[in-house]
Amino acid sequence: MYYRRTKYFFQIFFSQFAVGVLILVTGLAIVYYSQGYRLNFKTLRIMKTGVIVLSSLPKDSNVLLNGAIQKKTTPFAKSVSPGFYGLSIRKDGFANWENWIKVAPEIVYQYSDVVLFKKDPMVSPLSDQNKINLLYAPTDILAVNASDSLGYNEHEIWVGSNLVTRFSQRILRASWYPDMEHIVFQEENQIRIIEKTGTNDTLLVTLSGTLPTVFAIGDRGQELYFRDGNDYKVAQIR
Repeated sequence: MYYRRTKYFFQIFFSQFAVGVLILVTGLAIVYYSQGYRLNFKTLRIMKTGVIVLSSLPKDSNVLLNGAIQKKTTPFAKSVSPGFYGLSIRKDGFANWENWIKVAPEIVYQYSDVVLFKKDPMVSPLSDQNKINLLYAPTDILAVNASDSLGYNEHEIWVGSNLVTRFSQRILRASWYPDMEHIVFQEENQIRIIEKTGTNDTLLVTLSGTLPTVFAIGDRGQELYFRDGNDYKVAQIR
């Protein structure tokens, strides 16, 4: 009888002790997790994390980190271990957005309203005279009055004193996209768009010739108006 009581006593004691340790470990894990600590499974070390935050137009776009597709689409937020990360936002019918960052502990890396532009956008004749008039409006005033002035020559685009990009082909014209984060430009027979940081250079439309032309953005950044030879056209770029 005494042996049975002793046996059960130790079983109960060790089971309660194990439950207590589990509760303590779980509580500590929750506290550390809430403070941004994560276990690095490669080094088996607990370290402070950084945070990647992405939002895009259009929404519900796929997110890839280092080539691995994530379960959540944009808007997207994730705590990650320090290190280098290749970021990608993708959606069918749109050109990919790509970037590389080095994540440091306790830093939030936020990319707000990343704009995706359509691949091979639909181009149609433009007959709306109000939209045609935009091609000849003094939109360069906007660039001059921007917080960082936009400048270009035959092979380079500049924002203030910062070189955006350099091409071997001729740059014939450049102007701001409405969000002031992108630059629309003509390079030989192409109208392209690039972020003012020099990343994500994207083809919008191809012209029939290499002469300088006029172009403008309208409909809240969704349409590109341009002259191609003697014809006026509109492209749905978003």
